[in-house]
Amino acid sequence: MQHYHHALSSATLGRLKYIFRRLFRSFLSFTVAILCISAVVNLTMESTVRSQIVEMVQGAVMNNPELKSSEDIIVFKRETMQALERSFGLHLPSWQRVLRRTWDIMTLTLGDSRSTMTNYPERSRKVRDIVLERTPHTLILFTSSTLISIALGLWLGTRMAAKPGGSLDRAASITTMVMYGTPPWWLGTFFILFFVYLIPIFRIGSLYSVEPPASAIGRFFDYLSYLLLPLLTLVAIKVWSFAYLTRSMVVIPMQEDFVIAARGRGIPEAKILRRHGLRTAAPGVMTMAAQGFAQSIVGDILLERVMTRPGLGTTLFNALGWNDINLVTGILAMVTAIYCVTFALLDLAYALLDPRIAYGRQ
Repeated sequence: MQHYHHALSSATLGRLKYIFRRLFRSFLSFTVAILCISAVVNLTMESTVRSQIVEMVQGAVMNNPELKSSEDIIVFKRETMQALERSFGLHLPSWQRVLRRTWDIMTLTLGDSRSTMTNYPERSRKVRDIVLERTPHTLILFTSSTLISIALGLWLGTRMAAKPGGSLDRAASITTMVMYGTPPWWLGTFFILFFVYLIPIFRIGSLYSVEPPASAIGRFFDYLSYLLLPLLTLVAIKVWSFAYLTRSMVVIPMQEDFVIAARGRGIPEAKILRRHGLRTAAPGVMTMAAQGFAQSIVGDILLERVMTRPGLGTTLFNALGWNDINLVTGILAMVTAIYCVTFALLDLAYALLDPRIAYGRQ
């Protein structure tokens, strides 16, 4: 009994150490990424701010009637410029400015947005308010599309693996190659033309109607009506790659001797697929899910702009148009955080699926 409790406490300690290491590595990766973003933003902002300071100094000279001589103007310019540089933190060394901006980016303390748009939360122009308000809508879209694609991909992939080379397998493989090379924004544009204008089934351009229903259920279905078309677009693209990867990971163990023996004992094919095929493919499916979600967040947010859905993608596009560096930086920080958290959760899921990973064993 004492040996059992010792082994149990050792296993728990091993898991905790593994979780701590993975979380620390993810935080370190996030910090390094934000540090790189901060260095680039600091160079861009420094040139912009210095040009603004010169304009402000010239304006101050023009509005100061007490300046009589050229010497007074030179002294006033120098003192005003030094004061403005100090107020903007330009008197500090570059490495200190980079570190300060890194902390500001990590905490989303980035001041106000330059955009004059009024559809931000409560008409707020603070970068933190804008990013935090838009992020949940982007996460809802990409998380739901990933989960639906995984569920459909697992179902379709196991059917393909059950009969390799069959008509379903060949048709799905060809469709996968076609859809994998199709940009989401192109398919989104096609779906808009077909499902919004030709056959008006879905709605786009907002999160809710101009006058949404008062009840919670009514608001939910109103929100869903604007979510369905971008959701359908992402699922139509991602489900085929999930299905093909599931098929590739399941078809190999389904040819093993123990599977053939199980079939000889009369075990139903569906049970064999669940017990041997999907269980063997579980780590690969988890990797596929995490990568699909992270790649969607990083690469497919342009679809939000095509669908004119107010999320991080549309906000990023607008911020680039306004040359709104603070808002672009805040969105990049949020996307980087989502990316790092996704793969940290993937590492923790590996430990749950295979305890040997957590214990550091082969």
